[in-house]
Amino acid sequence: MSLRIPRFANDPDLRAASENKPPLRQGAKNEGVAIVQQALVDLGFRMPRSTRGGVSLPDGIYGSETAATISSFQGANGLQADGVAGRQTLARLEDLIIVASAAEQAKFRAELRRVRPID
Repeated sequence: MSLRIPRFANDPDLRAASENKPPLRQGAKNEGVAIVQQALVDLGFRMPRSTRGGVSLPDGIYGSETAATISSFQGANGLQADGVAGRQTLARLEDLIIVASAAEQAKFRAELRRVRPID
């Protein structure tokens, strides 16, 4: 699977995981894990241990919290809830980040038009 957004595509571990070569799983520690953790947080999944109660960036450690959060994400999105971030999980995560980003951009533009009406 070819990743489409730079946030994911620029990381070698995520590119490999998107092809299941190998997928991200418990025990991994790298920037790709931190990117996935942040994407989950951005989509509303709480990760208090990995983000020190929400006051820091994700730690990049694929521990039990990350595995459980991935499982929750998978279950909520009709995927096999195995706690492993491979091809299907990353594809769905990326799709939802794209949608969320587009929604934020539209919201920003609407607010900008409200504050600065265009003549």
